[in-house]
Amino acid sequence: MPPRKNVRKPAARPRRTSKSVNKKQMPIGVLIIFLPLIVASVFYMMKDDDKSPARKTAVPEKTVVEKKAEKKPEVKIVEKTIEKTVEKTVEKPVEVVSAVNAVKLFMFDRGLSQDRISRADKSITIQTDSEQAAKKLSADLAVYMKENGLEIVSKSPLVVKDTHGEYSIGFFVPKAPKVEEKKPEPKPEVKKPAEKKPEPQKPVSKKAPEPKPLPAVKKPIKYTAKLAVVIDDCGYSIPLAKQLANVGYPVTFAVIPYTPYGVETAKIAKSSSNVVFIHFPMQPKAYPDFDPGKGALLLNMPDALIGAITKANFAYFGMRLDGANNHTGSAYTEDAEKMEQALKYMKLYTDRFLDSHTSPSSKAYEECRKAGMKCAVNSTFLDNEEPGLVSKTDKENHVRVQLVAAARKALSNGTSIAIGHLRDGTVGALPEALAEIEKMGVRIVPVTDLMY
Repeated sequence: MPPRKNVRKPAARPRRTSKSVNKKQMPIGVLIIFLPLIVASVFYMMKDDDKSPARKTAVPEKTVVEKKAEKKPEVKIVEKTIEKTVEKTVEKPVEVVSAVNAVKLFMFDRGLSQDRISRADKSITIQTDSEQAAKKLSADLAVYMKENGLEIVSKSPLVVKDTHGEYSIGFFVPKAPKVEEKKPEPKPEVKKPAEKKPEPQKPVSKKAPEPKPLPAVKKPIKYTAKLAVVIDDCGYSIPLAKQLANVGYPVTFAVIPYTPYGVETAKIAKSSSNVVFIHFPMQPKAYPDFDPGKGALLLNMPDALIGAITKANFAYFGMRLDGANNHTGSAYTEDAEKMEQALKYMKLYTDRFLDSHTSPSSKAYEECRKAGMKCAVNSTFLDNEEPGLVSKTDKENHVRVQLVAAARKALSNGTSIAIGHLRDGTVGALPEALAEIEKMGVRIVPVTDLMY
């Protein structure tokens, strides 16, 4: 074999170490690794750009424009709501007012003075200038009451019903004082004396004097019962007070304190030898719609205040009074405790109390007896229906009927007390009616004669 030639091997290429490989591949790997992070960072920065102030100002401007465009239907909805509200307001029923307040508003609307109104427990009287004016006011008032939601029970006489009950409303025309006109005295005519010729004397025949007629012999009346008449609400009219003093029979003046002519009326009664009572105001059931007046005793008053008011009411007259009776007071007289307090102080100024009996549940008479005073109870009201009557004749006829009813009670029970009010129809009916009652055998006496 031929010998091998020493062929020189080419020098082996040096192997690439991993380090050299890694140095060249490192940048690409890093990119591959951090590429997601770079993309995420770019996305996050773009998201923050959306929240930048420059972009925020643009968004509200668009929304404002859109909202303004959508406001029109909202205005229509508001207008519909207003229309429905107005319809409901118109359809609302008229509120019912009290009869007393309705009368006051009626008078105010017509420019008439409130002094023309006088009130008792369930009756209202309005002073007018003429019978014709009374009829016109009665018709207008009925329409006015109905428009104010009050029930018209009767138009003639006018009776109105409210939440407190029925009220009788009437009218009266005060009498104008008569003024006597002085006629001029005729001047005596001066005549020349005529020459008288002597007449022949006639024979005088003497006639026997005619006998004078004998006075009619009145048969004495045999009295079997007694009746007392009390006239309440005195103090508002001097002419009616003088007319009452000249009735010709004993009557009792019950005068309300603090009235325009209270003191003068009491003096008229005293000068005519009639009995004078204080018509003491007390709380009615219709309070406060019905005001009992100044000096009234109310259920919420303490004992000391009741004493002070009682003292002032009696002191107003400046004279010794013969007794007392209650003006209204249906609520007060039903309370035994309050009546006991009132009578305790009244007893310091008078020893008599008449229960007007404005309530069938009154405790006034029982408490009066317990207080050791002289007491009595009213049995008949003469003119509670009278304000609803327009003409004076109707009013007087009504009072006559009530007086006869009271006289019959007296004949049945031995005694009776009737209460009326200082009104034209009531006072005008008394003289003839009492004369007829006296013929029935009923003696007319002061109320003090029937208090025991």
